[in-house]
Amino acid sequence: MRMERQFIDQAARLLAEASRTGRRIDRLPEHTRPRTIAEAHAIQDALVIALGERVAGWKVSAGKDNEIMRGAILGSRLLQSPASLPAARVPLRGIEVEIGFRFDQDMPPRDRDYHRTEIEAAVTAVVGMEIVDSRFTSYRETPVLDRAADCMSNGAYIVGTLRPDWRDFDLSSLKAILRINGKVEIEKTGGHSIGDPVLPAIALVNQLRTGPGITAGQIITTGTYTGLHFSQPGDDLVAEFEGFGRAELHLSA
Repeated sequence: MRMERQFIDQAARLLAEASRTGRRIDRLPEHTRPRTIAEAHAIQDALVIALGERVAGWKVSAGKDNEIMRGAILGSRLLQSPASLPAARVPLRGIEVEIGFRFDQDMPPRDRDYHRTEIEAAVTAVVGMEIVDSRFTSYRETPVLDRAADCMSNGAYIVGTLRPDWRDFDLSSLKAILRINGKVEIEKTGGHSIGDPVLPAIALVNQLRTGPGITAGQIITTGTYTGLHFSQPGDDLVAEFEGFGRAELHLSA
């Protein structure tokens, strides 16, 4: 049985209030908790409306049985490197080093799948830093579908170096480095969970082609190369792919 509209909207209102006020919630009421990825996406879509936000991009990952989960990156959470962000706005302060793709042309809804060559021709690669945050009291104890409803725990996304020549690189073997206050926190080569970061972008484009599609200027970010690490107020953070580019953020105390 599908979740009733009133419960979708109730969950969205609770998450919107937590986002606006910074007061975290322990959990969603049982009747408003998503049971499927589709219900999580429905709550997330209602949340974007409740916040009066625009969708500047998406984060994407594969859920159970490789079903695609998406998380909206809100316009107010998309920042240009070098960026500064009050640490109090993202108290979890999770950091991930990522490759994203900025769409330079629309990918409108249509009946047939988009092919890889079409998508590759439409995008510029982006060196990105995701700031992971949560509107829930405990990120780790919150079920995955509840996190998905909460924009997949996105707190902010920092857009760094743009690489229109990205096809000249093997993105699966880039060396990713996270520096905190000048010190290397982690360095990893070929750390993307599925190897090729283009694949999740293709999957999401073809999920969205049956809905709103993709608008030029939107970004799809495809998952961490370095895992999830945590930082402190006042930290200077650098996400870098050796020989490819970087994104910088100061978390002001």
